[in-house]
Amino acid sequence: MQLKKARAALLSNYEVLSLLNEQQNIQKAQQLENPNIEYPEHLRTIQFELTEYLNNVPCSTQTPAQIKRFLEAFQKYDLTRAERLQILNLRPKSAVEIYLLIEECEERFSEEDLEGMLFHILETLPRDDDVVEEEDVEGEEMDES
Repeated sequence: MQLKKARAALLSNYEVLSLLNEQQNIQKAQQLENPNIEYPEHLRTIQFELTEYLNNVPCSTQTPAQIKRFLEAFQKYDLTRAERLQILNLRPKSAVEIYLLIEECEERFSEEDLEGMLFHILETLPRDDDVVEEEDVEGEEMDES
């Protein structure tokens, strides 16, 4: 494979995690075939640490179908590729988080646009921890009563 432009491609955390898992499976299979193959310890450490990190962020529960729906839903917003990638990777849960990810957000988007973005994020990229947060909010409201 030849690289025509270094750093031209942007990868989502989901793609990195998939590639990392695939690479680790290949390495395990090669070591089963030939136990004399050794991989550098630093490489194994980096793979382990990165896998642990990515398994604790939103990409760990994403699927290719969800990502496709997310990208289709966000076509109507005038976002750069990097902004869409940041939203996909970080999966903001509030308008404040979106403001931090989008350059000149106030000038480019209305409050309705931001609410629409949040709706599309929750709809296309569901997470188990969304339910937990909603239950926590309800529990806090009951405690105040």
